[in-house]
Amino acid sequence: MKKKVHKLVVPVSDPFKLLGISSHENDYRISWVLNRRLGMKFRKTDNHRGRPLITGEYPEFSVFSSYDEDKIIKMNLISNRCPDCFLVSDLKNIDYFLQVFGEISQEQLDSFSSKIREDELISTVFEIEPDRIRKTWHLPPE
Repeated sequence: MKKKVHKLVVPVSDPFKLLGISSHENDYRISWVLNRRLGMKFRKTDNHRGRPLITGEYPEFSVFSSYDEDKIIKMNLISNRCPDCFLVSDLKNIDYFLQVFGEISQEQLDSFSSKIREDELISTVFEIEPDRIRKTWHLPPE
């Protein structure tokens, strides 16, 4: 009798670019900065539930999303902080993540970074390689 072999195929999530943003401002103010600087229309969406804490509670992280139909780019602004923990504890110096889905060149991403960095409410913006921290986080899918 032949052995049956079953393979588990896990779909790879859509690739995305990731920017880290540091600012002491509230999430709604940062979404306003992004709307103004990038010409986007960020709107508050459902909070992202993180991994359960030792207490059994699920931390929630705020999410703002925008979709540009002309450029076919979707962006998520995700808070790295909640009252009890961090979404990515390895990057405690980052207050927000900007997930960018779609066909975007490095030049466009650099341009986004520069435009965001120009605002006085933003301390710093830098690109993060998603694979570097993929095992330690659970960001919402596209």
